[in-house]
Formats: sequence, C-alpha cells, structure tokens
Amino acid sequence: MDFPQFANPLVFLLISPVVLGGLYAMRKGVSKYLVLSRVIILCLLITALASPFTMGMTTVKDDAPRITVLTDKTMSMDIFNKDTGQKIYEAIKSKTPTTFREFAGMTSPVGDEIISASENNHIVLVSDGNANYGKDLSDAITFVSKTGTRVFAVNQKLLHNDLSVEIAGAKNLIIGNENVFSIVVRQAGESASYRLDVKVDNNPVNLPDESKNIIQKERTKTIQFSYTFKTLGTHSLEATITPAGEDWFPINNKFYKSVYVVPKPKVLAITDDTGSSLYQIIESLYAVDRTGSVPDDLTKYRTVIIDNKDAAMLGSDSLKNYVGGGGGLVVVGGDASYDKGKYNNSPVESMLPIISRAGEYSGGKNVVIVLDASGSTSSSVGINILPGEQLQYGETRTVIGEIDAIAISIVRNIGSDSNVGVVAFGGVIAPVDLKSMGSASNRNELEAFIRDIGPKSGDNPTDLEKGLQSAKDMLQKVGGKKEVIVLTDGMLPPEGLSQSIKSALELKNSGVEIILVQMVAQIPQQNSERTPLQNYKLLADALGIDVNVFFVSERPNLISETDGTPTPTPLATPEITRQYSIAAINTNHFITKYVNITASVTGYNEVTPKLGADRLIAISVGIATGKPILTTWGFGLGRVVSFTTDNGGTKTEDGKACIGTCWASEVYSGMNSQIISSMINWAIGDPRGKEGVVVQAEDIWGGTPGRVIVTSNTVPQVQLDKKDIALSSTGPTTYETTINPDKEGFHDLSGYGIAVNYPIEYRDVGFNEKLKTIIESNGGRVYEEDGVEGLLFMDIKEKATRTVEAPQSEKEPFLLAALIIFLVEVIIRRMKDYRKERPKIEDNLPRVEHVEAAAEVAE
Repeated sequence: MDFPQFANPLVFLLISPVVLGGLYAMRKGVSKYLVLSRVIILCLLITALASPFTMGMTTVKDDAPRITVLTDKTMSMDIFNKDTGQKIYEAIKSKTPTTFREFAGMTSPVGDEIISASENNHIVLVSDGNANYGKDLSDAITFVSKTGTRVFAVNQKLLHNDLSVEIAGAKNLIIGNENVFSIVVRQAGESASYRLDVKVDNNPVNLPDESKNIIQKERTKTIQFSYTFKTLGTHSLEATITPAGEDWFPINNKFYKSVYVVPKPKVLAITDDTGSSLYQIIESLYAVDRTGSVPDDLTKYRTVIIDNKDAAMLGSDSLKNYVGGGGGLVVVGGDASYDKGKYNNSPVESMLPIISRAGEYSGGKNVVIVLDASGSTSSSVGINILPGEQLQYGETRTVIGEIDAIAISIVRNIGSDSNVGVVAFGGVIAPVDLKSMGSASNRNELEAFIRDIGPKSGDNPTDLEKGLQSAKDMLQKVGGKKEVIVLTDGMLPPEGLSQSIKSALELKNSGVEIILVQMVAQIPQQNSERTPLQNYKLLADALGIDVNVFFVSERPNLISETDGTPTPTPLATPEITRQYSIAAINTNHFITKYVNITASVTGYNEVTPKLGADRLIAISVGIATGKPILTTWGFGLGRVVSFTTDNGGTKTEDGKACIGTCWASEVYSGMNSQIISSMINWAIGDPRGKEGVVVQAEDIWGGTPGRVIVTSNTVPQVQLDKKDIALSSTGPTTYETTINPDKEGFHDLSGYGIAVNYPIEYRDVGFNEKLKTIIESNGGRVYEEDGVEGLLFMDIKEKATRTVEAPQSEKEPFLLAALIIFLVEVIIRRMKDYRKERPKIEDNLPRVEHVEAAAEVAE
C-alpha cells in the first residue's frame, strides 16, 4: 500500500493548538472522553484539509490530441521526398495542436528522438526507420506506448534507388581453416542489377558467374564465399559492387574488412571414437590432444570437447574450475550421454545450459520478479569476456545489468501459459502487473520495462519490504502456483529488515514460493566463497531457505520446475526411425548467423533448456518440434555448448554407409558442417589466448569512434599507423582507448589490422520493413504516403487515449472517519441522557395501586 502525500503539509501546524485546547478543557472539568473525541475529529478534519493524495494510473481521452510530426532529415533520407513531413504538418495543424520537429546528421538516433518527442504527444514519424545509434527502436516505441503515446509512421515513396555492400564474418581466424564470409547487399527498392568483385590481400577471388553478375529482387541478399588463409597475421578483404542502374550514394559501394590469422589453438577431445565425423573435423581445424577421461590439468587448452561420455566420467572438479575460469566446453550427445548417461542431477549438469530430462518447461505459474534498483546496484566489475557476440574483450558489467539480464531471460523463456509481473524496489518506479506470456506484446513490454530499470542515483534506498508488499498485492488477485524471485546485490540495511522478514513470511505462509538471489560484483576465482551478506542471510534463515549467490557473468536457472522434489529419472529416449529436420531458432547468434541449415537428424537426446540459456537450433517438424539440438550459455567466465545429438558416426571407406548411431551424419557434411566449427570457435572465443600483448579492435564505421582494448601484463606501447596513442588502464592487465581515423581503408594498430568504412548511415537503405510490425504491435499504424493526410488525424483521434500517472485525492477516508466518530459520540450521549431522564418520568406517573383504588371508587 502506498502512503499518501500531502499538498498542504503546513496545515498540520493547527494540530498543536487543538491538542492544547483539549488539555485545557479537561483541566476545566470537561469529560475527557468528549475532549478526546473532539480532538480526534478535528485532527481528522485538519488531515483532510492538508489535501492527502496518492499517485495512480488513470486513462485520459483526448478530443484534441497533441501531435508531433517527427521528421528524419539524416543523409540516408535523400532518396525520399524531404518535404513530406512539412506537408503533413501543414495539413493537420489547423485541426489539433501540432508541433513540427526534425533531426539530421550522419547517424539516425530514431529511438532517442521518439522518446524526446513523446511527452503528452502522439507522434507521426516521417523516417526510413533505420535506427543506427542510441536506444533500440523497438524498445523506444514500446516504452512511450506505455504512457499512452501512439506512434504512427509514413511509408514514403522512393525517389531514387540505392545499394550498399557489407562483408560479415569473424575477425580473428585460425590458420589453415576454411572460413566462410558473407557479402550482404542491401537495396532500397525492389529490383537492381550489379557486378560483385571480391579481393583478398588485393588479389581477386574467383567467384562463380552467378555471384559476379547479379539481378537482385529482394531487399537484402547474402552471397557467401570461402577462403583459407595460409599465413599468420593481418589480412585484408574488399568487396565492391558496380550497379548497372540507378544508385544514389556511390560511397557505400565498397567495403573493407580486416582479419587477423592466428596459429591453431590447442583443444582437448575426450573421446574413444577417432573415426567419427566430429573427430575428423576437430583434427583438421585445431591442434588437438585426445584422451578418454578428464585430466587434472586443463590449463593449456582453449576448449574441451566431450564426445558421448556418461556423467560418472565427468565429475571431476578440474573441469568445473576450468570452465568457471574462462575455458570453453562443448558436450556432444549420443547413446551414452545426457538422458542416456545419467546427467540428471549430476555435477556436470550444473555447468550445462540444459536439464537432462524430457519435455519443455510449460510454465503455468504466476511469477513476480522483484528487482533491486537501489543505488548500490550500480557497482561494476571489469571482466575479460572473449569476443564472439555482443560483449567485447574487457567488457565492464554492472550488478543491475546482470540482474536485468536474468529477469529478461525469464520473461523470454517462461511458458506461454504463465503470468509474469515485475516490481522494482529502491526508487519510485511503478510496478508492472501480472501479464500473460501467451502474448508477444506483453513479453516485449516487460522486457522494455526491465531494460529501463536502473538506479537513478547512489542515494536510492534498498527498501525490499515495499517490493515484497507489491508482489503480495499482485499475487492476491490470482490462484494457482505462485512464485516470487528476488534479484538483488544483497545489501539490505538493518532499518526495515524486520518488516521485510514479516512481509516475506506472510508471502510464504500464503503458499508463495520465494527464491532469493544475490548478484556479486566480483570476478569468481577458483575457490571463491558464495556467502550471502549478513542481513540477506537473516532473511533467508527466517524463511528456512538458502540464498543463491552468483557472480557477475553467471546465468542461473531460477524457476523451480519440480516443486522442490528431486528431478525424476528421465524416461529412455524412444528409438527414432524417421528423419527430423532441424532449423535455427536464433539467427542473430555468432554460431547461426549466415549459416543455411539443410540437415536432418534421426535421433537426439531428450533435454530441456534452462532459463537463461540460448536455444539456437531445434527440431522444426513433427511431434518433436522444438526439441533442442544446440543450446549455449555462459558458466562463470567460460562458454558452454550442449550439442544434443551424436558425433555423426564413422563413414565406411566407400562413404556409402555409417558405423555407429549416426543420428546426425548430415550435420557433419557439406555446408552444414559450419555449425560444428562455429560452435567450437564460439566456445574458444579469442583463439589468441591471453599471453603477451593482445590487441582487440573491431572494424570501424566512418565518423564513429572505435574501441581498442589491449591486454598485457606490462604497460603496452601501441601505435596507430606508426603514431603513438594514449591508453587508459581499466584493470590489472587491461588498457583501453578510442580511435577515429578519418581515412577509409586499412590501418595498422601495432600489427593488428583494422578497416575504416563508409559512415553507418549509408548501410541500411530504404524503408525498414520491421517498423510496421513494431508500430502496429504497440497500437499505432503505418500509412502509405498517398493516403496519410485523409486518414491520419481521424485515426489518431480515435486512438488518443493516454494512461497517465496522476494524483488521486485521499480526503474521503479521513472525512468519513470524522463523521463516524461524531455520530457515535452523539448516539452515546443521547443514550446516556435517555437513561438519566427515564427515572424522572416514572416518578411522575401514578402508581398501580392508586389506579386500582380509583377504579373501585368509580364503581
């Protein structure tokens, strides 16, 4: 319950004379009960006079909605009519309050501009929707829609076509391995023809004829080519398109990419099957050692690959310490691993992103996530994360960032028949009530809300009690299974601890399961203690539960799926006699990006992804649809891959038969085999290791500063094109700086090559096809340019309802209480007066015997 605020708090000064008057009246002999009653009544009236109020959400209908026409005039908009926004503004400004706003430059911060323009306004966006800077466009639109702002957009007609080219692929490569690069060509229109030329180290690459002269009918086309580097060090790639038709911006027709080739990293294969397709690939790509069991010392290996081993052979602490310290782990399935190898509830399963039993998590719960947004969660720690996805080497992570990441993973992965609400304590942040996870828009809304949570200042208190009370209020409205997950840094102040314990016990006694998690801003070492902070432990002890302590970068599985009982022994996987097609579920991950999967499997291990894991590849047809095949996550500082089908078996000499289970032989052949090398490369991370001076820098978009991270045990000297650059120390062995070369092409960073390309503003051309889905899922609409002026205002007026936070008067309870006390007092006094007057009335009445005598005389 929120405590009221007061608009006129100085009125409370009147209470003092009221109390003093009451004391004076009692000294004069007035009944103390009467005085007390009148003092209470007057105090209640004074409280009402102070105008108490609480903040609440209310829906407002706008008959004359305020509109902002937001026009994008960045460089990429030159292919459209730049006067469209002004024309719309002129057409509607006489009908409703309208403002005109525009932004320009060499970047498109569309999301930031939408948020800035959203205050009490509906937005008409005249833009291509290609945001390349600032807040994510989808998050921004979802955020403003929660306040009642509707975003509408105009799909403008193209005046000119334009094409851009980009090379996508890994930065750090392994010598002697075949590397696949993707040439991505984008166009603004619907048809274009061009010639594609590719060079490696200034030597032309012989592309097939169909990849040289291309007629493109789609907006985005990907052309792949492979290349094997045979020398170490920096190498260069160039891709050039020569359009045959109109091409408005020639600046984006050439792309440079720099790669760095390193020796083969050392990996360990724990397998007894040296003839399998898996081992053949490992042996050809890496410097491999083979053993049949886990050795005690794993420090010399960049990753460990386990092939079809049961849990009993993998229980050593050396493997867990190795992965937690930054090593990679790939576990391949088969008829002796996962559900067939007693992984269920075993030590090795704690490291894996899966649970070794059948069936997906189906949800069916009411879960409230209670997030700590107090000032202390802003603490951070620098972590040497190996490059491969979004995080870069030497990334700094905050506690609130890790808390948010775990909460988002719950929202993304929980079953569609569950309901999830989010409460943030440690600041004035309105909670989001329970929402059905069967709706994609609800998931997006919760995710956007979580991303926006953060400590506003270092002074925000850790008032957990308010968070628990809000969770209790949410769960009181629903039935079924209920859970509360508390994500915090554990820094609970002694003030309010008893109240927090009381609220938590009330939740527990009402049948709510409580999970306590403490995130620690510390890099986990081999023997790091997982001890909760004192006050947080007192709370856990009162509840009779443990605190789950995790270090930053770990991804816990938080939602109990078995109601506290041991996980049942999994059923045996039935014999599979048919083929199951597999497909990428997440195509934005390092492993699956630009990989065209055409394989099927005939068998698989029954597993369930843990919350926080990334299910990248799954079965795509039949009754097994959704069964995980490739799942990843981070454990400590290491990366873990679960590949839950087999090693492909051993091919006979003629290649026509397969020896072994041979569930996944297709996955290990042709272009599908990229999956195997990609998942091992992802687990390895940076193949250079951590010895000596290691420079990490991605290629740069023109005009956008690039980040340089150097790892060295001594203070390094780094030069850009033979000129010294200054570095700042960000950790015991890490140093950072930013660079912004003004010349396109290739540059040298102390032997590590980087490329500078055209400004990112010219990469995405034409209207963003995803914008329509984003806007319509948040209550807006996208108009074609021809019909926008006639329909726009009517639609905005129809949808112009806003949910706003407004003060709500709380005078009534105080006035009602004063009236009730006054009426009770009056009734009591009347009853007393009545009792006093009754004996006098009876004395004045004739007695019964006198009445009887009078009656006899009358006779």
